[in-house]
Amino acid sequence: MIVQDLNAGEMLQWYARYREAYSKYCCRAIIKEPFSPNEMNLLIFLSNNPHMDTAKVLTVTLGVSKSLVCRSVDSLMQKGYLRGEVDPRDHRITHLILTEKAAPIIQTLQENWTRFAQRVTQAISQEDLETYKRVNQQLIQNIQRLADADFDREETIEK
Repeated sequence: MIVQDLNAGEMLQWYARYREAYSKYCCRAIIKEPFSPNEMNLLIFLSNNPHMDTAKVLTVTLGVSKSLVCRSVDSLMQKGYLRGEVDPRDHRITHLILTEKAAPIIQTLQENWTRFAQRVTQAISQEDLETYKRVNQQLIQNIQRLADADFDREETIEK
């Protein structure tokens, strides 16, 4: 594959479809709970990524509007599934923490995650999954390096 074959738009669409399928699959298990799709995404994301726990990070990482994140966070806090903790070093930052009430929901989501992952990877060999994981990790490292680069100091077009 040549570099031009990599399409960021397609990758983002794939990621959005993946999140949508995961959310739908997990929602079936907790259908009795009153969660919007975005609330479900926040619970799933925070349970899998507890270190990525601010509204700003959620907005950027999930690719949703700040207002949607705020509405969902407010709703989850009112329902008792989430609480906020002000950062002692910077009082402008509030860390979002899942509560004990969220624990059974999270457990159900994690159990469903296992079943979902098995279905997503069915008919794919362990060797292919390891190759995918290795290549994906390298792509992430490359993207991170580019995101952190100071292009004012280096030449962007190699000769």
